[in-house]
Amino acid sequence: MSSFGFTFLSRKALGQAEQMMFGGAAGVRDEVGFLIVHQRYADHFFPGTSVLHTRLRYALLIPWLYQSLRTKRPVPKDFGQAFSDLEHELTGRLKYIDGVGGEKDGVIGGEVFPRVISQPPAYVYWTALAKWGLISARPDGRPWSRPDMAKLLAASGKRALHDDDGKPFETVAWPISGLIDAPGDWDGGGKLTLDLLPPEQIYLATKLRAVRSPTDPGEPSLLSKLVGKPLGEADHCWDSEILALAGKEAAMLKRAGQAAALSAIGRAIYAAQVETLKETRDKRPQPNLHRAALKDAVEQWGWLAARLDMDLFLAEIGHLPPAVEGVLKETSAWVRANSKDPMPLLDVYARAEVSRKDDRARLASNQFGVDRRMEWQGERHGRAEPLHYRWGNVKRLLRDLEAVA
Repeated sequence: MSSFGFTFLSRKALGQAEQMMFGGAAGVRDEVGFLIVHQRYADHFFPGTSVLHTRLRYALLIPWLYQSLRTKRPVPKDFGQAFSDLEHELTGRLKYIDGVGGEKDGVIGGEVFPRVISQPPAYVYWTALAKWGLISARPDGRPWSRPDMAKLLAASGKRALHDDDGKPFETVAWPISGLIDAPGDWDGGGKLTLDLLPPEQIYLATKLRAVRSPTDPGEPSLLSKLVGKPLGEADHCWDSEILALAGKEAAMLKRAGQAAALSAIGRAIYAAQVETLKETRDKRPQPNLHRAALKDAVEQWGWLAARLDMDLFLAEIGHLPPAVEGVLKETSAWVRANSKDPMPLLDVYARAEVSRKDDRARLASNQFGVDRRMEWQGERHGRAEPLHYRWGNVKRLLRDLEAVA
């Protein structure tokens, strides 16, 4: 925890946020490792994005806050707390008030304002600011951290300050440069909007179109290719209208769709296994809810999942924990064999769940497994859906740039 007053959350915390949002409103959690596939494809196709993102203007609002703090007079004694105060004030200026204005939706922390939130806008968008070129890299090429940004602000005439690695700050260029000017009402106290002004649209479109593929810096990312394009009503990022825009990314995007379909079936298999064990092993009668849902999932997604080339998929997705790789391989073989019974896959699924959750695993054969199944309520375990790769968030961000030349 920094002494500068920010709430600094770890990559683990961000992963937990992704985990919580993974299944959407249905409440499906990542039990056996499909979230790894979700994160890797999402990071590849849509660099810098997060399941916590709402509107694109935050990518300007946060740098504007830093610029305001940098020029603030008198100079704050505690830059971290001063930034937190500005960020909190921003939420209040964005939040809708009847008869006054503001945004009814998309305001981070708006639902609980004036309470302070643990994941404020700068935390939510920090990776995006670096990936999208709104905050330049450190002299050593690494991205700036938020603690170091606070120290940079405080470093005026204080050369004894050190960065996160314990190294003293030297004279470095302020990492926010070339930023479009804030609107004229920025320094007032009136309501603000999340809608982009036309010059802001052009500025951010230019930034996003420059985002490169993480694996091939010579190629634009899929995110960059979609800027300004009509996304229509594409429910998934692998739908035909998006594939038509993907260029060299199309083959990988197709595989991502096939892997997403496989994950939907895998998640349905998991729920059906828990339901079966609770009924047969624990002697607790269960409705045929998830076993029936598995049949539906196979009918809906089996044709697409069966097309996944497992060798190509594993080569491009990178190293996976052996237990997770085993689940993916065995589930693919199960789908291709037109199998119906999920229980032959119990051992491989149980190994994967135990490796990830230890004594919280529902498929475990010990007393811990019995206890976790006793707590499990099938009607509250959401319906299995394919991986979304943050598409809903990405589509919402890009709609702020639709029709930008």
